[in-house]
Amino acid sequence: MNPKENGKRLRALRLARGISAATLADEIGVTESAVFFYEAGERTPRDDKKVAIAKFFGVPVAEIFFVDDATNSC
Repeated sequence: MNPKENGKRLRALRLARGISAATLADEIGVTESAVFFYEAGERTPRDDKKVAIAKFFGVPVAEIFFVDDATNSC
């Protein structure tokens, strides 16, 4: 799990859907600044917030928060 990459995916998804950070924050019960911290990779949302974010966007949690580690194996 790479917080910076997760944040990039979250931000890209939010912007692609035309959703403001404030709207996402209201929908998942966090502050707007928390959303910006998630997108910057400076904070990782708790599991319940990951589920709420994925449900809001209608995508699997793994699509946003988990990277396919198969390409990183030795």
